[in-house]
Parts: sequence; structure tokens; C-alpha cells
Amino acid sequence: TAQSTLSKDLRELAVVKVPSNEGGARYVQSVTTRPDDGPRQLLTRVLTDFVVGWDGAENTFVVKTVTGHAQGVCEAIDQEAWPEVVGTIAGENTIFVLCRSRRDVQRLGERIAAISGGV
Repeated sequence: TAQSTLSKDLRELAVVKVPSNEGGARYVQSVTTRPDDGPRQLLTRVLTDFVVGWDGAENTFVVKTVTGHAQGVCEAIDQEAWPEVVGTIAGENTIFVLCRSRRDVQRLGERIAAISGGV
């Protein structure tokens, strides 16, 4: 569909939706990505720039982001294809990461802390 094509194109161009000063939202090119960034550099940048915290409950890992950036962070996590992660879902400022076990939630927290510098 046209919407899925547009969404894919916006992701590839690193265009993100951000709150505008007048209310509502606007689209801008993300300053956290550059054409020469690989997946790990992208992950490091988005974790450092946009993640404000995380927590776990049972086999679910929850990542809190700056409003409007959860989907970009979620995509960067998905690109890593970590074995602990079954799947992800993102809203405006929260990401739910379904893990295989409680131990995997702990491992994922350790991975993210190591990459982001501990947020």
C-alpha cells in the first residue's frame, strides 16, 4: 500500500515525526543518523540521545524514550536481531520488548546499559 511504502521511505531517509511548537507534529530529518552510520552506530546514537530509562517485568523489557522517538529506537533495537528478543512494539515514548525469559530481560538490560553508557 501507499502508506507502507511512504513509511519505509521515511525510515530510510531518517525522517521522524516530532512535536511542533505550535501544537501537533511536524516531520524533520533525524540528526541521529547519517548515511555512513551502520546499525551499531545508529543503535548507540539513539540509545544515548533518546532513551531516558528502562525497566523489566517478568519477560517484558520496557524502554522509556523522549516523546516522539520510541519508534526510531524500536527500529534500531529490531535491527540488532538479538536472540533474547521475541518482538517489539512502540508507542510515542514507550517500547515493550517481549523477551523469552526473565533472564533474557536481565541480559537485554545489560546489553543496553553497556551500549548506552548506563542512561
